[in-house]
Amino acid sequence: MAIFHTSIKTFSRSRGQSAVAAAAYRGGLLLADLLTGQQHDYRRRSGVVESFCLAPPDAPEWALDPRELWAVAEAAERRKDATVAREFEVSLPHELSEEQRAHLAFSLADALVDRYGFAVQASIHAPGTPDGLNHHVHILATTRRLGPDGLGEKTRELDVGPSGKVQVQWIREMVAATTNAHLEAAGHTSAIDHRSLAEQARSAMERGDDLAAAALSREPTQHLGKWAAAMVGKGEEAVKARTNDQIAEDNQEHYDYLVRKAGLAGKPVPTRGQGEGAGDGARVINKETAGLPLGLEMRGVSGVRLQHVLSTSHAPPEHGPVSLAHWVAQSLRDVEEISRARADLAMGKIRAALEWVKQQLEHEPETTELRQWVTKAVLQVRALRNLIVGRARRLLSLGRATRLNHMAEQEWERFNSDYPLGSTCYSKPEWTQRRGRRLSVLETRATELKSAQARASEQELSLIDAEIVRKAALLEALPSPPQVLVGQAHAPQPVAAGALTSPPPSHRGPKFH
Repeated sequence: MAIFHTSIKTFSRSRGQSAVAAAAYRGGLLLADLLTGQQHDYRRRSGVVESFCLAPPDAPEWALDPRELWAVAEAAERRKDATVAREFEVSLPHELSEEQRAHLAFSLADALVDRYGFAVQASIHAPGTPDGLNHHVHILATTRRLGPDGLGEKTRELDVGPSGKVQVQWIREMVAATTNAHLEAAGHTSAIDHRSLAEQARSAMERGDDLAAAALSREPTQHLGKWAAAMVGKGEEAVKARTNDQIAEDNQEHYDYLVRKAGLAGKPVPTRGQGEGAGDGARVINKETAGLPLGLEMRGVSGVRLQHVLSTSHAPPEHGPVSLAHWVAQSLRDVEEISRARADLAMGKIRAALEWVKQQLEHEPETTELRQWVTKAVLQVRALRNLIVGRARRLLSLGRATRLNHMAEQEWERFNSDYPLGSTCYSKPEWTQRRGRRLSVLETRATELKSAQARASEQELSLIDAEIVRKAALLEALPSPPQVLVGQAHAPQPVAAGALTSPPPSHRGPKFH
């Protein structure tokens, strides 16, 4: 029987947690923290079926690369007690196949991205034992919305409080409805209910089904958690497992009593584990997308399998902490890309500074001060590069939206011209349905075009151009790394006044324990 389980948790620096580490562990990935240089390598962990990233359609390209997404998410938070990520853990029905569970996980992540506008990494995990049924997905989300210019405002509606309670209720209802839709599409009659057993029992009593209400009045079992589940998997005894066995035994005795009582009274016997919603008409699945494989775009949300992203040639080294040389080389590539796109920008000083650091690192060890300078420079260069790329993508999106809208208009006109009502083999309901689909597409394309036109308007592009010039000026004004920083590792010596400008405290990386 499919079981409902949805939990939401946050990751905070005050608890020594890291978004980069959480993403690496859940996805079975090798990820590096740009701020600390610490490398998190979980490629050998078992149980990860697959991982993929999703982001809003207008998000920067780096949002689909976990190596950059979580590094940027960490850098965006400056408080030492900041919340750096939020996780939604959802059970996936064991009745579904592996591919069907992947489609369900995509739909759940899709709904969250569409509602909250953040970027997510979804990692599907298999049960810990061969005969286990605990299939589930970890949907790790940024705490900020993502737009064309990168991370923006916090998703504070998900914080603790009245608003958070409303959002949690919506998430639980969405998970139940989406899961039931996929179960129904796969031909299964089982269903899940996001409500508590007490709420389901009250609902049964209100509709006069006393027997179902009694069956639903069973005592719920306790969630084992990963440590207790691991103990049980090893054949060891766990207190919660023992308690659950006793609860299950008591529930079974009560259920058997109800069956005997119902049989004597000639009443229908309640189905074991029966909940509401098995025939709920609200469970609707998008038939056009239910069988689609995961790809780069689905219902307006971008996505990519991490296996494709992590096979690129610029992967970080496999062992040891990520070196400054790696980030300097990446930043130099970004500088070249910026120069090709905008030859009018002065990039000579930052290029020379990065080249100097590159040469020094070939002969001298890293220092904390130098790492801080490189971190600041790398992030500023990447921000400028993303701004330039984002501007180009706005123009590309406008061209694409214009073409798609034109195609939708042509199809709408063609259908009305070739198939007027009453002149085809279509029945009136079928004709109405086909025409309605084309009208819906046309309206969607028109809305997309309007949005693309607004984002690529002369005023918007002028603002972006001004921001590009400002960021380029900040880069050129960045103090060059003095040679004395590298020499400190061998022979400490006083630094001349003004030779070293320490980055402000708000830009310093967090301490991880």
